Formats: sequence, C-alpha cells, structure tokens
Amino acid sequence: MSRFRTSLRPLLSIVIIAATGYFFFRAFRRNWASVRAHEFQIAPLYLTLAVSAAIVTTMLATFAWQLAINKLSKREPIDFRQSIATVNASGLTKYIPGKVWSYALQMYWLNRLGISKGLIVYVNLVNQLISMGMAVALGLGCLLLSSSSFPRHLALATLVGLLMLDACCVIFNRAILNGLILLVNRLSKKKFGYFEVTKRVLFELHAVHLLAAVTYGLSASLCCLGVGYELPPGRALLVVAASLLSEVGGFLAIVVPGGLGVREGLMYTLLGGAAGGSLTLILPVASRVMNMGVDVLLGLVALRLLRTLATSKNVVPLPEGESNAAP
Repeated sequence: MSRFRTSLRPLLSIVIIAATGYFFFRAFRRNWASVRAHEFQIAPLYLTLAVSAAIVTTMLATFAWQLAINKLSKREPIDFRQSIATVNASGLTKYIPGKVWSYALQMYWLNRLGISKGLIVYVNLVNQLISMGMAVALGLGCLLLSSSSFPRHLALATLVGLLMLDACCVIFNRAILNGLILLVNRLSKKKFGYFEVTKRVLFELHAVHLLAAVTYGLSASLCCLGVGYELPPGRALLVVAASLLSEVGGFLAIVVPGGLGVREGLMYTLLGGAAGGSLTLILPVASRVMNMGVDVLLGLVALRLLRTLATSKNVVPLPEGESNAAP
C-alpha cells in the first residue's frame, strides 16, 4: 500500500501535466489563425522591466522571510546575503513534486547557525499563508475593476470574506497558528514548537507581501507589453488578477511540481479562454518561461552565495552546549 502511495503522486503529476499539454495543443490548433495574425513586436525594454519586477518580487519574499526569522529567533540576525542564499537556493525545489523539500534544505543549511527546525517550519508557514492571502486579495480586487465577465458579486463576497478571515487570523493568531502547527506535527509526525508572533510583525509581513503581489502582477502586465500586446486599463487589471490567482492555484496543486499546467490552465480560463484571443494562449506560456528563468537565475546566484558564505565568517557552527530544539 505504501509503495502504491509513493508512486501515485508522480503519476498524478504526469497525468495533470500531460492533460494540460494536450489541452493547450488543441487550443493552439483552434486559435492558430489569431496567433499567426498577432504581430509579435518584441519590446526589449518592457521585457527587461518584466524580468526586473519578477526579481523584485522574489527579493521582497526573501526579505519577508528574513524579517520573520530574525524577529522570532534569539540568535544573531541573519543578513540579507544569507537569506538570498538560503531561500532562493531551496526555492529551486519547487519543481520537484511535494512542497517540503525547500524546508528540508533550509533546515540542513541553517542548522550551522543554530536555527531550530521548528522555527524554519513556522516562518515558512506564516509567510506562505500571508503571501497567498495578499495575492488573492489583490487579485480579487483587480478582478472587480477589470473587464472580466466573472460574477462581480461572487468576487466581492469572496474578497470581503477573505479580509474578515485575515483580520481574525491577525487578532487570534496565537490560537490559529498553534492549531496549524499541531496539524503539521500530526501530518509530518514531528514535534515542532510554537513561536509568539506580535501583531506588529504580522502587519509588517502583510505590507511586504502585498507589495510583492503588486510587483508580480506588474511583471505579468509588462510581459504582455513586451511581446506586443496592447493593454487598456481594464485588460491590464484582468492580467494582474489572472496572474496572481493562477499562481496561488498552482501552488495549492501539491502533487504538481511548480504548479505546471494548473497555473497555465487557470490563467487561460481567467483571461477569458477562447474568447480572449491569442493573449490567453501566449501569456501563460510566456510568463511561465520568464518566471522559470528568474528562478533558475536567482537559484544559481544563491548557490554561489552558499559556497562563498560556507567558507566565510558569516556562517558559524553551532556553539557547544546549545541545542537546536524548538522552544
């Protein structure tokens, strides 16, 4: 039975990716005339700005991770170079099925700094929840103001409900996060401790992740302009909404590495499907290529930093007599 479960996850990943590939193949065949009719006037300036915005998004997420781990840790603060090395090198594992590989690598690398495994799990969990919440909130807000045919009353109700839930999570963060940690402990069969997060830290993390959501949506819009698509205001907001909501949907597809296929399918649907013209086919592919390129670039930089920091005084071994156990 365990062998069946082990082989089921990669099999599901292959099936989902293959089905999405077939779907896009058929969609390209049906809309080939509109794709050919589009004049791909590549604008290097816009593409450069799109890549820059994607890099800024990743750096903001890295800063939020550093902010949280330094606020909650009683050790010597981790500097930004160490944060880039740890977060972006481990981030390369997003293209491996499952979502725990990055945590495992962070535990391995940060063990030398005396950072407990429980703190690493806690910081990643808090940041991921806030990041998804801000992305969905901004995406729904843009969807309400866009030219989308999506039912506005449903988007508004979802947005209001999300904001109320987020407010409750900030006010009652101790009880909620403690419950999530208990769930993680049960699923992972580990024993991670609880860490107190102040409301000020939570507000700071919300601000950083909201700004990251803005730059991520801006990157998608600039990518459209970079491949020759004009974006009136209503259409630009729809692109921002589709990019943010599909990114969250892709992350939640746990069995699929990097949300491959799921993210593209959601973006295609949110942009209007076949009625949206060639943009609905080109943007999911173009943005995927761009973001993968940014991930690989920053991952290589991070791996280089890891090698440099491992031989420098910035990475120190755990002092004798001190424990890595979570408080």
